[in-house]
Amino acid sequence: MARAEFTRKTKQDALKRSSLKCEASGPRYGLQEGQRCNCSLSLGVQYDHDVPDQLGGDNSLENCRAICVQCHKIKTRGDIQQIRKSDRQRDKSSGVIRPTGKIKSPGFPRTEKSAKRQAKQSLPPRRIFEEQQP
Repeated sequence: MARAEFTRKTKQDALKRSSLKCEASGPRYGLQEGQRCNCSLSLGVQYDHDVPDQLGGDNSLENCRAICVQCHKIKTRGDIQQIRKSDRQRDKSSGVIRPTGKIKSPGFPRTEKSAKRQAKQSLPPRRIFEEQQP
């Protein structure tokens, strides 16, 4: 599935709407509820899907956020985890991967390791240095 990108017009409109300030707000970006980053976008701007396109988001202006690089890293980390979980759930329900369960075989017999260890005789300690006699 190809990643859907924003059009140039959507990016321009989002940057104008942001007044060159980061639009990231809330816990998804590592901020308090209702708090907005508001840092200057002069060092770099990234256009982010508010709802990721892989989770059903579209390329509209309402789904586009002009955010700083640092906020984008924080949100993307959470998005990737959510997308991978969604992929696993879809694969499991469609039968691509089997649900995990207990192994049906009896397994290997257990052995007494301590009995084997006691049967071995240990070697006497080896002298490293010889004492010299005067």
